Amino acid sequence: MAYRDAMTATGFDTLAYARRLKEAGVDEAQAEAHAEAVRDAMTEGVATKADLGTAIAELKADMLKVAVGIVLANAGVIVAAVVALVNLLP
Repeated sequence: MAYRDAMTATGFDTLAYARRLKEAGVDEAQAEAHAEAVRDAMTEGVATKADLGTAIAELKADMLKVAVGIVLANAGVIVAAVVALVNLLP
């Protein structure tokens, strides 16, 4: 059974949890089901290294787009300023 996997990615020891419930008088099947339910609830939404790597890569790409946009906007301002100055020359 899945509850026998002692440690999950979250560090939750399902075996020890189920064993403790059984020692407190909970039926074995119920203790195992409860341990699995708690483990599943704890692991939902847990980000993996791959998830974090993807998020970081997307963030870097977005930051690069913003930086390029700022550079292009500044270049446009500089060009406009130079054109304005050239037009002021006699």
